[in-house]
Amino acid sequence: MSTDPETRRAIAKRAIDRARVHGVPIDTDPAFLDLSEEWIRGEIDMRTMRERYLAIIALRSAERRDPRISRFGINLPDSSNEANGE
Repeated sequence: MSTDPETRRAIAKRAIDRARVHGVPIDTDPAFLDLSEEWIRGEIDMRTMRERYLAIIALRSAERRDPRISRFGINLPDSSNEANGE
């Protein structure tokens, strides 16, 4: 679907407003806002935006469950002693 940036911005605003009504204020999430701007500019399609945002949400969830998981998917040691082999 080829739409101009103004139309995409209006679509994004409606989606943000719907989410707010349902108690999910996504317009406060910098990651979502960055992705939506890429979509508005036509740099990514909606499928890519959705996949990337779901990946970000999954990573955040994993980090909350286990803070040793870094943003790069690397399991961090429990303490600095493990890194030194002590």
